[in-house]
Amino acid sequence: MAVGPDVDDIAGEPAARRGAHWSNAATFFVSLLVSLLFIEIGYRAIEGLPILKLSNWRTERVVTVNLGELRGVADPVLGWKEKPWSYDEDGYTTIDYGIRQNFDETTIRTGAVLAVGDSFTEGWEVKDNESWPAVLEKLTNVPVINAGIGGYGADQVALRAEQLLPIVRPKVVIFGLHEEMIARVAYSVYGAPKPYFTLESRELRYHPPKLDEPQREAGALRSVSDRIREAMGYSAALDFILSRLAPNFWHSIGPNDLYETTSEDEAAITCSLLRRLKDETEKDGIKLMLFLQYHAPVIVAKTKDSPNLRSVAACAQASGIRTVDQYDALRAAVRASPDSNAIRDYYWYYDGVFAHMTAKGNAQAATLLANELRDWLPAIAPRATPSSAQRDSESLQQP
Repeated sequence: MAVGPDVDDIAGEPAARRGAHWSNAATFFVSLLVSLLFIEIGYRAIEGLPILKLSNWRTERVVTVNLGELRGVADPVLGWKEKPWSYDEDGYTTIDYGIRQNFDETTIRTGAVLAVGDSFTEGWEVKDNESWPAVLEKLTNVPVINAGIGGYGADQVALRAEQLLPIVRPKVVIFGLHEEMIARVAYSVYGAPKPYFTLESRELRYHPPKLDEPQREAGALRSVSDRIREAMGYSAALDFILSRLAPNFWHSIGPNDLYETTSEDEAAITCSLLRRLKDETEKDGIKLMLFLQYHAPVIVAKTKDSPNLRSVAACAQASGIRTVDQYDALRAAVRASPDSNAIRDYYWYYDGVFAHMTAKGNAQAATLLANELRDWLPAIAPRATPSSAQRDSESLQQP
């Protein structure tokens, strides 16, 4: 007589199998968490970030790029610009056209130097007289108009320069540029709607900012993704990865996307805009200079391997635009110091994250530019009434 399987075996087999599945799943998740922890620690160690810091890295980054933090107003051509005649307690003052005040001037001084760029030119995190345009004015005794605007791409900078040429009527234009500004050219929204260009049959076509773009409603799925993203923000490694792979998801606030790309060739468009600006300035006998700057990690890494920046610099030089590169001077200044953290003298440093240039960093930039401008200065009239702040410039001149 055939004997069937034991009833206990039938009941026990699925239970054992379920237990094995749970055990395997638990082992997998523990292994995954340990791996992620090692990656996180390794990334922080390599980048010099605090190993034990418990902070939402995503939130900190969003604060630095969210244009709602600026003193700006919407602009139908440029996307946004600084409010004229504004002042804050941190030592930031603007006059007409959102120009940042260097010292105590109250009018737009003409016939001298126009400096355009983003926050590196504008001088975020330093006082009015500590931006590199202000220090350059001290060193050369010629007016330097600071028209930098935070968050600008190279395309917006070119447009702002073109707008201000008939107003400032400069003899020299200095175009501040770094790698991230070129990348911003390929965005139609970068913290806020911005203009962008396309190349059509090798001709530049301007597209205005979509300032009236309707915002999407936040749904349940969006709410869940926001909670997941909030938790993931405590990982510095994930912040680094997702800010590059999915910036629209990673940096958006609620239903509002802070980034929208255009898939255009940002280096080619930047090059075309520089050539256009060169043609425009040349017609009026204005000299154009391109000033290449860098974020601190590039200086620390001891390499400036940036295909976009190399491409744009080569294009500028081929177009007859004088190019000044801050990299070697900064590297030399840092290398000459016995202090291994000398880079922090030139860039602000907060809890493992480098920010904008300090007063000393801006002074180093201004000293470099003053030397490069020496042969152009005789064509520029000196300031009629030098500011008393000029007497304080000696401490800022040393790199």
